[in-house]
Amino acid sequence: MTYIIKTFLFTLLFSTVVHSQHDEKLTTQEKELILVDTTQMMRVTQTKFHNDSIILKSVSKPINPKDKLTKVLAKRMLKSVMDPNRRGVGIAAPQVGINRRMVLVQRFDKENKPFEVFINPEIIWRSDLWQKGPEGDLSFDERGMIMRHYSVQVQYYNVKGDKVTEILEGFTAVIFQHERDHLDGILLIDRQKEQENLKFKPSTTTANLFFIEP
Repeated sequence: MTYIIKTFLFTLLFSTVVHSQHDEKLTTQEKELILVDTTQMMRVTQTKFHNDSIILKSVSKPINPKDKLTKVLAKRMLKSVMDPNRRGVGIAAPQVGINRRMVLVQRFDKENKPFEVFINPEIIWRSDLWQKGPEGDLSFDERGMIMRHYSVQVQYYNVKGDKVTEILEGFTAVIFQHERDHLDGILLIDRQKEQENLKFKPSTTTANLFFIEP
C-alpha cells in the first residue's frame, strides 16, 4: 500500500510539474514588452545597467510553446540577434528583458545556417569530450576562452509545440550551451571563473579538443 501511495504521489507531482511548464502565463508586464512594437527588434539588456543585470542573473521560468505571444517574442528576438550594428549567433529571452526559458540558436550544422527556436530547452546528455574556443555576448563587451562539451543531447519544444530530441555538435553545440546558461542566470564570465581550477588534457585525435583530468 505504501508503495502504491508513493507511486501515486510521484506521478501526481510529475504531472503537475509538466503541466506547469505549459501553463506559465506571461505577466502583464511581459506582454506589454513583447507587444509594444512587434515590427521592431527588442532592446538587448546590458550588464552595465543595474536593472538589466538583475534580469540577466535571474533564473528564468518556463514559457508555453503554444501561446501566440511566444511566436511573437521569437520573431522579435530574431530581429534583435540579427541587428546589423551588433549581430550575434544566438540570443536568450533574458537578453531582451523576458525571464522565460527560450533561446534562438544559429544552426551552423544545417544548410544556409538558419536560426532556430528552442523553447524550455534541457540538456539530457553531455559528451566527455570538450572543445575550447572564444566566446562573446550581446549583453556585454568582455570575451573569453571557454570550454564547452563537444556534443550534447537536448530536448525542447519548437514553435509548433512539438517536443524534439536531438544531438548537437561542434559550434552549434557551443552556442546552445552558451544560450542555455542564460536561462539559469549564468554568464560566460561565470563559466570562465568556474573553469579556472579545472584541468584538461588534450585529446590525442583532434586539435583543440580535450578531456577533463580526474
